[in-house]
Amino acid sequence: MSNLTSSYDELADVYHATVDPDGAGLDDPTFDELVGDPRGQRVAAVACGQGREARRLADLGAQVVGIDASEPMLAHARALEAQTPRGIEYLHGNAHDLQPLADASFDGVACHMALMDIPELEPTIRSVARILKPGGWFVASIIHPCYKSPAHGDLVDHVEGTYRRIAGRYFEEGPHTSLTRWEILPRVSYHRTLSTYINTLVSAGLQLTRLAEPVGDKPVWKEAAGVLYFSCRAMAAGR
Repeated sequence: MSNLTSSYDELADVYHATVDPDGAGLDDPTFDELVGDPRGQRVAAVACGQGREARRLADLGAQVVGIDASEPMLAHARALEAQTPRGIEYLHGNAHDLQPLADASFDGVACHMALMDIPELEPTIRSVARILKPGGWFVASIIHPCYKSPAHGDLVDHVEGTYRRIAGRYFEEGPHTSLTRWEILPRVSYHRTLSTYINTLVSAGLQLTRLAEPVGDKPVWKEAAGVLYFSCRAMAAGR
């Protein structure tokens, strides 16, 4: 039995009850647009949690392997797979090394809203590059590092009546505790600058092909981007 644990272990039940408890899969048009048509492709869902994006990728026609560090989250994913089989395989593993996954064995990798909860970015991205075939794609989404920096807070402009986002401590990379995070998420997350994300991708041999910053559905996120998406291509085997 692996001793690998996750900050999501104790949150798994409440997370599952709140996020896709019926197993319909991820509903995210920006994610779908960046992934494109994965029919017939072998795709890894890294840090898949209870399997939202894995189910969406399978529904789009991909052959999916989900991997996550939290066994309690994977238990929910496997239960939903047993309830409505999509052919998804779920593995317990660390995003830092993706040890159960072989080199150059995937056409694509997705990591939805998880990199900011993973302690070490560089080994994670290098592991993603390692498991991708040359030319394979990587699509990820993260909390926007520029507008959700460690100094959180919304501000109402009392002249215009519009919302603004207070950003601060942007250059202070590393773990930080946020009292404003959604209650189903760990209190501690890991802030990195935008340049750290981009330079880490490039250093791992992943060529950035597109960024997306969709407008949110809350007033403050109509003024500043809350989520950042990126897509990349593996130019060579992970090095």
